Formats: sequence, structure tokens, C-alpha cells
Amino acid sequence: MQLSDPQILHDHLKLLYRSALPGIAITLVASAGLAFGFEDHSGKHYKLLWWLSLSALLVCRSVDTYLWFKRTNNGAISRISDLYRFSSGVLLTAVFWAFYCLFIYDKAQITELFTALVTVSAMAGGAATILSGHKRLSQIYTLLLVLPISLQIIYSGNDAYLLLGMLGIAYAFVMFSVAQTAAQFTEHSIMLRNEHTVLLKTMEEIVEQRTEKIIELSQRDPLTQLLNRRAFIERADQHLAQTDPDNQYAIFFLDLDGFKQANDSFGHGVGDEVLSQVAQRIETACQHGEIICRWGGDEFIILAHQTKDYRFEELAIMLKKQINLPIVTAQHVINMDCSIGVAKYPEHGQSLSDLISLADLSMYSRKGTSNDDFVMFSDELEQKIKREIYLSKAIMQAVEKNQLRLVFQPIIQSNSGEIASVEALLRWDFEGAMVSPDTFIPLAEKNGAIKDIGYWVMNEAVQKLAQLQTHHGAIKMSVNVSVIQFEDIYFVDKVYDIVVQHNVSPSDLHIEITESVFSKNKLALISMVKAFQTLGFLISIDDFGTGYSSLSAIQDLHVNIVKIDRSFVINLHLKGIDIVKAVMVMSHGLNYRIVAEGVETRQQASTLTTLGIHYLQGYLFDKPLEFDVLLDRLMQQSNQQQAPTLLYSANS
Repeated sequence: MQLSDPQILHDHLKLLYRSALPGIAITLVASAGLAFGFEDHSGKHYKLLWWLSLSALLVCRSVDTYLWFKRTNNGAISRISDLYRFSSGVLLTAVFWAFYCLFIYDKAQITELFTALVTVSAMAGGAATILSGHKRLSQIYTLLLVLPISLQIIYSGNDAYLLLGMLGIAYAFVMFSVAQTAAQFTEHSIMLRNEHTVLLKTMEEIVEQRTEKIIELSQRDPLTQLLNRRAFIERADQHLAQTDPDNQYAIFFLDLDGFKQANDSFGHGVGDEVLSQVAQRIETACQHGEIICRWGGDEFIILAHQTKDYRFEELAIMLKKQINLPIVTAQHVINMDCSIGVAKYPEHGQSLSDLISLADLSMYSRKGTSNDDFVMFSDELEQKIKREIYLSKAIMQAVEKNQLRLVFQPIIQSNSGEIASVEALLRWDFEGAMVSPDTFIPLAEKNGAIKDIGYWVMNEAVQKLAQLQTHHGAIKMSVNVSVIQFEDIYFVDKVYDIVVQHNVSPSDLHIEITESVFSKNKLALISMVKAFQTLGFLISIDDFGTGYSSLSAIQDLHVNIVKIDRSFVINLHLKGIDIVKAVMVMSHGLNYRIVAEGVETRQQASTLTTLGIHYLQGYLFDKPLEFDVLLDRLMQQSNQQQAPTLLYSANS
């Protein structure tokens, strides 16, 4: 019997104690019948003493049984001492019965002796069942009841009782065997029951573990193991619903800067590794019970709690510090930055969805405009965002409502002083005020309106170019093109149709692109640029020296014109002149022409002309002009047929 197992021991004792009270009651009744049911004046006092002692023992056993049930009903588990105590009571009861039988053997009449033998034999037979919870106990109890009196009968020398003694011994061993069989059956049943319980518990634990695993998998992003969007919303909503409104929480919206370029350049495998490492670094930065989520793509969201000892600024600084560390993959070392927007609860919003939206807006307001570690949502930012949303909707209708117009800034040929070409610049008259192109062009690019606007600009510019050429046949036109326009696979064909429609030579139209376009799909862009050049269009690189990959842009595209950014012209007296000289030297080998932008002083014009720069553009010559003013300027140039005095004096 594996009584070392607490549960098995408890099951055995439960079976023994449940049968204890009926056994005690039968013993009490039977002992009273024998003690007081026969006339025996000589042993009357001894029988009373025996019965009182046995009754006291039975009372103790009853109390022990009551206390055991009370303790176990309160959740306590059985102990081995319970078994020893129970066994002691049972065996002492058997000893009392054996003593009684031996004591009355010589004193009692045959009727009382047979009654005692029948009583202990019946109790021995019942013990096989009542005490089957413990094999040794039931066997010893059986032998103690029947064997002593049977041996006494055999060795008493009374031949009349000899057969009875032999039958008693045989009965004792039969009951011994029966007790063993019953106990083994009971033990086996208890073992099976416990094995079934253990198996069932094990299965329940396995099912519970697998259920937890399924729930865990359903709540986790498979790549980063952070919470997914659905699980984050559920947990964050519960957290905010249970929190004290006086406590300050915040949503951090984090977006990786430059991830798309790394993903496109090195492949999705490297991109996944970058995201995994970034997720680990975010967890490293978050050490105060923050709830972290991969929102999607390269976006992450954090719900953070601010205390008197822990500020939101600290978390933002730590996040930036961790993500700015070089990310080492199997084959590459990648530098990554991030933009972080923050919205506070309950100051900025009461609902999680509002906080996420505001943090998202704050994050986007930082991109490309701020070097701060993060942008906290504010009333000023809200007004700025509302203004941008308002302008974003309005710019989509600007073409339809005839709110757009072009102005033209002359580009001067340095050695002659004549207007060689003009650059078409877009203006937006909205609600009685001019909106800066630096404001509305990014909005139009973001909402997609730039495509329609771009075609309007192209058509308007070519139409104006055709009119200019009727007065000044050699004039050319430069038109800036957004990278978004290159996403249109029909862009080249549509532009060609426009120049054909207005009877303008493609070589008279300069397509200006900034170096930033090369941060997109470089191969597709090069293919479209070459298609333009094949049709005869000229390609200009605008704002040279400030963009993505200056030298590779010139070399890969075989550009026709390079426009040096005004920042180098302004700093000619410093290191700007070295940049200009280098670009001029390269122009001889790569066969491109150079335009210097932002010329504002005679000294700048003189220096640039001396260096051999082909064309000059800036306020020294003209600000952007209305079309009618430009026509007058070209008419004056045609009538004079000589270089402007301003430029001659600049060159002198």
C-alpha cells in the first residue's frame, strides 16, 4: 500500500473512518448484550468494569472520528499519525474482545460461551469489509478476535470442545484470507481511482496549458512577440478603465525612420531582423510596467504610467537612445532612427482611440521637421494639424476652383546676360491669401492631389512656353516634378502628349527632379528618366548637394543640367566655393550644364561667372514674375539685343 502518497493515504483513511461509527455502534451494542445479558454473579463486577473500559475506548474512537471529519472537511489532508491513532483504537478494541472471551471461558455457561464465539466470529467476518481500507489492520483484527479463544479451547483439554476450537482456527485463517482479498481489492480500486484522478488532472493541465498557449499566440505578434493590436487595445482599455483619473498615463506612438529603405535595399529577412531587435530594445527601455504593442509594419505603441519618480521624458530619451544604437544583422550594420509622438491621459483624451490618434498625429508632425526626441501633443499642435487637414482638403479642389497659377523666374546665361530659360513656380491663392508651396506641396503629395496638380502645372507651363516662344524663340522652360508623379506608369506618355499638343519641342522642356526622389524605387525612376531623355526631354537635378546620393544621381542618369543649391552660393566666401569648383570640374567629364541658384549679390555673380558657371538664377536678376511681366522683360531684351547693364557690371 503506497501510503507515502498523501492522497492515497487520505483515501484509505476516508474509507476506514466512514465505516468506524457503524462498527463502533455494533461493538457497543454487542458488548452490552454480553456484559448484561447473562446471569453470572461471580463475574458481574468484572464484566461491568470490562464494558465500561471498552465503552470509554469506543467514545475516544468516536471523538477521534468526529475530529478527523471536521479537520478534513475544512480542506486538511490526512496524516500518517491519523492512521496510527485509528489502528491503535481498532486493535485495542480487538484486545478487549479477546480478553473477554478468555476471561469467561472457565466461568461462563455453554450458552454464554457460544454466544461470545458467535459474536466475535461475526465481527471478524464484518471486519473484512469494514477494515478493508487497511489490509494488515483487518487481518490482525480478525486474528485477535478469533484465534486466542480458539487456541484456548484446543489447549483446555476438553474433548467436547476440540472440534469447535479447530473450526475457530480454520475460520480465523479463512477470514484472514478474505480480509487480504478484500483489502487488495479496495487498495486496487483506490489506486485506479487516484490514477484516474491524476490522469484527469494531467489532461486538464495539458488542456489548460495548450489553451493558454493558444490564447498567448492569439495575443502576440508572431515576429516580435509583443502584444498585437487587438490584445493591446483590450488590455489598455481595461487598464485605463480601472485607473484613478488623477494618475497620468500616456500613449507613445513610435515609427521607425528609414525602415522602408532598409527593407527594400537589404530584403525582408533583414527587415524582420531589424524589427525583432527594435522590439527587444523597446522592452529594454520600458522597465516600469509599460504595455507594449507592435501596431503594424514598423509602428509600435506603448501605454506608460508617469509617477513622481518617473517622467515621460525619461522614457522617450531612453527609447531614442536604444533605437539609435547600430543594429547588427548577419551581413549588415544598420543605423535606425525613430519618430515618437505622445498624447496624455486624461489631459489630451479620455478614450484610447483618441489618444492613439493624437499620438499618431504628433509623431507625424515631427518627421522631417524636428530634432527633438519626441513631440508631445498640445493645443498649438492641434491647431496646426487642424489647419493642415483643412488645407489638405482644400488643395484637392484647387485645380477645379482655378485657385492655382504659375509665376516664372528667369535663368540668366552668365556669359551674355540674356534670359536663357525660365523656371515655372506654382502659387496657390486660397481665401484671399497666398499659401506657401513648402506647406501645400507636401500635403498634396500625401493626399494624392499632387498628380492632378502636376499635370495641370505641366499643361499650363507648356502652354505658356508656346506663347513665350512666339516672342522669343530660344526660350526654354523648367518644371519641377514630384516623386509621386513618377508612380504613374503613364507619366512619360502624358507629358509627351502635352508638348505635342502645344507644338513645343521636348528639348525645350526641362524636367526638374530633386535628389530626394532616389530614396524611393531608384531603378524604376532611372527607367522613366531615360524614357524622357530618349524622347528628347532634358533632365535637371535640383538642389544639388542636399539630397540622397548626389554623385550617383548624376552618373546613373547622365543628367543634362545640375542646379547648385543656394546654400553653397551663399557660402561662397567659405567652403561653398570648393563645392562649386568640384561640380564645375566634373561637368567637363560628365558633360552637363550648371545653374547656380540663389544669386543675390554682384560679387556672387562675378565669382560664379569667373568659375565658368553656365547659368545664374536669383533675386539679383529677378524674383518670380507674373507671365505678363515676363513677356515685357523678354520684349525689352529682344529690342535691346544686348546684355543687361546689371550683368555687365557684375562681370566687370
